[in-house]
Amino acid sequence: MAGPDDLRAPLLALHKAVLDAERRNVERIHGPVSPAEFLQIVSDPLRYAWLKPLTELVLALDPHEDDEAIDVRERARELLRPPKQDTPFGRRYLSLMQREPALVMAHSALVKRL
Repeated sequence: MAGPDDLRAPLLALHKAVLDAERRNVERIHGPVSPAEFLQIVSDPLRYAWLKPLTELVLALDPHEDDEAIDVRERARELLRPPKQDTPFGRRYLSLMQREPALVMAHSALVKRL
């Protein structure tokens, strides 16, 4: 089995697709926001707590975190294969997937490597 490095690109692409989808939602309601404003918005621990499990997977890919990198594949499987409707992450993620073809494609590319 390949190591966590083969997950880096598809996991980053998936995280970006989720953030892009959320940015479109924010801008549809509030109008254009700068990258700094958007970062501040998605840093809100109440509104975007659902995103934390995916962000933690991305951070676990950090080469300085060797112990955590070992279980990234298993954690990604648990989170995404399939997303669980009964979790905050799963509910929001599945909702976004219904509206965002780019997210579906990024999800598919990552799940194939799990």
